[in-house]
Amino acid sequence: MVEKTDEMNYLAILNSTFPMSESIPSMYTNPQFRAFFGGPDRPPRALRDLLYAHIAAVPAGGEIAWATYYFRDQALAQALLQAGRRGVNLRLTLEANPRTRQANRSVIETLRSTGGLRAVMHTWPDNLLWKNPRLHLKLYYFSHPEPHVLLGSFNPSGNRPEDPQVIAEIGDQDRGHNHLVEITGGRLVPALREHLRRLYHLPHGPWERLLPSNNRVLAAGDTQIYLFPCLRRAVLRRKLEALPQGARLRMAISHLSDKRMGNTLRSLTRRGIRIEILTHDTERRVPQWVEHQLDGHLMFRRYRHREGLPMHNKFILVETPQHRKIIFGSMNFSGRSLHANHELLVVSGSYLLYDAFQERWEQMIQETEARL
Repeated sequence: MVEKTDEMNYLAILNSTFPMSESIPSMYTNPQFRAFFGGPDRPPRALRDLLYAHIAAVPAGGEIAWATYYFRDQALAQALLQAGRRGVNLRLTLEANPRTRQANRSVIETLRSTGGLRAVMHTWPDNLLWKNPRLHLKLYYFSHPEPHVLLGSFNPSGNRPEDPQVIAEIGDQDRGHNHLVEITGGRLVPALREHLRRLYHLPHGPWERLLPSNNRVLAAGDTQIYLFPCLRRAVLRRKLEALPQGARLRMAISHLSDKRMGNTLRSLTRRGIRIEILTHDTERRVPQWVEHQLDGHLMFRRYRHREGLPMHNKFILVETPQHRKIIFGSMNFSGRSLHANHELLVVSGSYLLYDAFQERWEQMIQETEARL
């Protein structure tokens, strides 16, 4: 049981950061899902404060398990440290060697004393791509007030005081566009908790894609979750290729650099599928040749913010004459992300989730067009 004062503090922080009238209207909420978004139009550090509120709500005897790519937020690390001291069981799995090297070092040093930290370093390259995988998923489990997970595109990569050099490299994710989706109830939460347990305890290497546990599709109702790495390297591409003529795709993809995926998108447009893409503005994440590859075949926009805030979302709105689906998670359209990394991909027919992400898409498009 959660102490009443802890539950009240949790709800106070949650509602002050995501007022029901603004961020999570009741029409976007059902017993399984709730969508949360960060961005320039939201309070700064909104998703970071959401994680903080969830940490505060877990009492002694409870459990917190995370797996994330960047983690630089010292105040969040201290909150986890305090949770461990009050008797919360911690299992925290972090990438030891992100693209911006040493970015996680300070938090890793802070959390080592908890006895519940594992920093993962992949020393064997992927057997086909020949690149070292990275722990790129963003998955957060909390046992209280009821067992639930948050997953999506956001990792706590900001800090106070901030390092301008690091922010110039990775972007201000606390203020840029990101998402987290809360899942409660059903079979998905225990399965994702078990996935976190495996990430924390098991050895890592190119054999992981062969494991039966990584090749299961976690399913509940009209929602499926795919775990990576797995044998189905092209699962996302295959889903897109299976779309019927007349389908419509709206894709908010922060990183797009995989040539084969670009060719797939071009071939879809030749079959009469309408595609709109919104990407991050930097050429490191989306090289100019990608824009040239897709130019004239589909509607391609780059998100540009006057303060350089990033568009870090990764989601696809799929609309056909028969159904609407939302695809979201941590996966970029890059070779390493599609084929080697630890990632999560969610495919859901929930019209409530679809409407939430569609509204977010329209907000980002309005921002983009206002700056043209």
